Amino acid sequence: MGPILRRKNTTKIRQNILRGVYEENLSLLGRGRPPLSRPRIFTPKRIFLCAVALLIVFFAYGQYVGTSSSRVELPEDMSGVLLPILRADGSLGSGEKTSDFSTLSNTGNLPLRRMLGLRIRRIMIDAGHGGSDPGTIGKMGTMEKEITLDIAKRLKSHLAEGGRYDVSMTREDDSSVPLHERVTLARKAKADLFISIHVNHHPNSPINMVETYYFGPSNDERTLKLARQENAGSEYGLSDFKEVVEKLGTTMKFQESKELAQSIQTKLFLNSRKHSEDIKDYGVKRAPFAVLLGVEVPSVLAEVSCLSNSDEEQELNSESHRENIATYLAAGIFAYLNKGATHEARR
Repeated sequence: MGPILRRKNTTKIRQNILRGVYEENLSLLGRGRPPLSRPRIFTPKRIFLCAVALLIVFFAYGQYVGTSSSRVELPEDMSGVLLPILRADGSLGSGEKTSDFSTLSNTGNLPLRRMLGLRIRRIMIDAGHGGSDPGTIGKMGTMEKEITLDIAKRLKSHLAEGGRYDVSMTREDDSSVPLHERVTLARKAKADLFISIHVNHHPNSPINMVETYYFGPSNDERTLKLARQENAGSEYGLSDFKEVVEKLGTTMKFQESKELAQSIQTKLFLNSRKHSEDIKDYGVKRAPFAVLLGVEVPSVLAEVSCLSNSDEEQELNSESHRENIATYLAAGIFAYLNKGATHEARR
């Protein structure tokens, strides 16, 4: 067989293999085969090539999933995820960054978690401070670490009720847990949500107030001062903060953390106001809290009360008040989770 004939045979074989891959992609898209094509029997080699092509698609998209939502499970039906990676004519895209977040984020007001059908299954609750770190202390001697632990345990009971979510805590007792270890615990638990509970303190302004934070840069001096206090003992360096801050606004974590913070703050303030008309709504803010730095999933830090207010300190020493706060936090978290569930039900 001459060189020219061998080249023709090789070209013909390649064309047949490519046609097989092309037709299989059309079949996946539900478009059937082209009018002029005729059914071909797949050889093991062709089946193998089709599988390789689909794996390339899957891992290309996995670049996005692995960086921005590695702790959230994908839906069982992956067709809605694979389609954006395939061209309109059914062929595989080449040389295009279709897995980039910038491509997927052009979805209007629809949050990416709900667009992709990503599910929340595991929740990590972080009771602020603990052990040798008492946190802030009120005039009556009430320690923040004791209040946050009690509220965290009550919140866990509310969220775990019904068995829909797997809920865990960074600490279950009065133990010292460094900030970076709390992040590690969240990663090991494969948490899909992270909620850190704290109690505020304003000695120069004895008001009662609530506020909720998500990770991000801030120019507010009061916020930065609070962040310095809460970040005491952190082992993160400047480069860690710089790297994460640069990525904010282009990750699902940023989008979902803000929405979660808004949901918690709304329920926490409106319900708290029913019992105390003097409580102030300090809203939702961004702050560089170290405990939120390394968590790769939606994460917030809630300042649920204020120990520098004498009346509030007295209230915090009653079980009923701490139970109320836990209930309000749960209401905010469920409101956030149910938004996704409502959207899924409408699809």
